[in-house]
Amino acid sequence: MCMGNSVKGAAARRQTTAGSASCLGGALNSATVLREAFNTFRCAGILIAALIAGATISSAADNPAGGWLAVEFPRDSPVLLVSSALGPSTPHIRGASLAMDIHASLLLRNTGAKPISGITLTVDAQGIMPSGRGSVTIPSLHLEPGDVFPVRLDLQLLRPFNAVRTEADPAMVRVSLDCALFNDFSAYGPDKLGSRRTLMVYELEARRDRRYLAALIGSGRFTQIREELNFGLQDLTPEQLGLELLHRPRTNPERERAFAVGAVSFPSAPVQPLGGNAQVFENEVRAPRVELRNTSQKPVRAIDVGWIIRDDRGRDFVAGSVPAAVELAPVQQTAHTIESGTLRFSRPTGQPMVIGGLMTFVNDVEFSDGKLWIPSRADIDKATSDPLLRRSLADSPEQQRLADIYRRKGMSGLAEELKRLD
Repeated sequence: MCMGNSVKGAAARRQTTAGSASCLGGALNSATVLREAFNTFRCAGILIAALIAGATISSAADNPAGGWLAVEFPRDSPVLLVSSALGPSTPHIRGASLAMDIHASLLLRNTGAKPISGITLTVDAQGIMPSGRGSVTIPSLHLEPGDVFPVRLDLQLLRPFNAVRTEADPAMVRVSLDCALFNDFSAYGPDKLGSRRTLMVYELEARRDRRYLAALIGSGRFTQIREELNFGLQDLTPEQLGLELLHRPRTNPERERAFAVGAVSFPSAPVQPLGGNAQVFENEVRAPRVELRNTSQKPVRAIDVGWIIRDDRGRDFVAGSVPAAVELAPVQQTAHTIESGTLRFSRPTGQPMVIGGLMTFVNDVEFSDGKLWIPSRADIDKATSDPLLRRSLADSPEQQRLADIYRRKGMSGLAEELKRLD
């Protein structure tokens, strides 16, 4: 996820946005989490239509990506641009702004001295609203110094019509580095989006999952590995739901229903959800309120609240998580987190997800000293007896990457990769 609240969705394990978000496939052997934010504006300007009638963004062959797409990294950046290419990107009217469907690819190189675990890029259409800014997060990179890797940009951003574009500075969209996380958990970049914490959570999940799979290989539990990586168990493959965080949704208070929010607890979690409530209309959850209790001896400054949706057939799905900056003193202090926006859930096809029930869980916890907690595989196993829900809770970009290696190279290739990263 943007310049506001971000959402982690289940599609590339999790996704988060301020506005509307989508999760798309990513770079080399990695999951790409795209976080976009755009609000819908209304305008009756016929003149505006005339301003861009027939306008298109030309292909890379006619106009190199550097013409209107500027990639700007500092000289001391550990990641630098090798090349760029522009796909079929086109603008169209959205209210009083120019909505740009951006499709481009970048080839980047690790020019630093440390291996890189993940990066977040900021994509800015020079808008003053969050809808003019987006970001692309790529975890599970494992890039050694000198390694080259591709990054896909597939976003929609809004650019005001009055934004200045000159011959000397023709760029309509600028790409910059928000954060690069190294394998020793140090980081580079301004981190304006809070990307370092997100990347650290992904890296902790990756190390957890590698240890788990390595232990299965070491004990000869090959059938369980195939099950974990979804081979031969298509009925247990988690359905990937879409999650959007809307700040200016259309409301229908007279048609909303009050829902109780249940709690799914991880035994070792330092913060436990106690339940809550929300107003629900069709596939939208408005102003959800969750009560939390700090059961640890350490003060907490932030958590990620995860959401599980029950559909109209009684099936449960992990839909994503939303960060909450909530301070909790040690030992049994309780607090409430209230999301001011509206959560909208949809199926992979884009169809609205009919909500039959709501549950919440604590996805990760940040203590006041900056240290992080994530659930262990044992926590996940004990949290639910539903095998599909358990599989969704355990899914991560790293597990998806390792499943791809297993699919292409078999058990020996997986074992070699786990040994390489040990």
